[in-house]
Amino acid sequence: MKYNQKQNPLWMGILYGTAIYCSIVLSILYIVGVVATILIIPMCIILVFVLILQMRNISSAKKEEDVDYCLKTYFIYKYIMMPVELICAGIVGAFIFGIIKMIIHWPEDRLIATFLVFIITLIVAYVITFIIAIILYIFVVFTLIELPCFISINCVLGITQKKYGMSSVERAIHSLLQMIPVLDIIDGLYISIKYWNRGRVLAIVSAVFTFSVIALVLSIYLTNRFI
Repeated sequence: MKYNQKQNPLWMGILYGTAIYCSIVLSILYIVGVVATILIIPMCIILVFVLILQMRNISSAKKEEDVDYCLKTYFIYKYIMMPVELICAGIVGAFIFGIIKMIIHWPEDRLIATFLVFIITLIVAYVITFIIAIILYIFVVFTLIELPCFISINCVLGITQKKYGMSSVERAIHSLLQMIPVLDIIDGLYISIKYWNRGRVLAIVSAVFTFSVIALVLSIYLTNRFI
């Protein structure tokens, strides 16, 4: 299969992202009625179809050592799926921040402190049970959502290791970073810039966007706090 026979990852990524986000919305609306159930079936079909087709394209690019196609696919899917990652990271971060804030403002009254210890124990027990109960489900869903990114960046790492002598330890570290929200896109940009001299403009755009969002959130927080 030649390069021009591969489907453009942009329209495939858009179709894939549409199927993912529509499925999420329809899953939330499932409690409304059976309509959401009926509509979610074609979304799942589209998702599987695009996923299989894209896997074939990446496999073909790997055989041809077509790094450009793999990097393009990685960044398209990564940025399309980034809101899902950020929402999940935000929920976890908010929970951790809430626990830390509660500990910092620990009351001196023993009765209240004992009550809070009891509540925190219940919360921790619930969280542990929750994690154990759905860890496999989260793993399957997250892997499915991020599968094109994982496979495409693994293709890039394999070619990089072959051509530039990347060690197995370095490759393992990069693979690990790809599982951490936010750090994954930073690591992807680092790989593309350092080894393949690509992604500089994308890195600048990402940095500007990130700092803009941080500045906006900080300004809103300070406004609500002091005004």
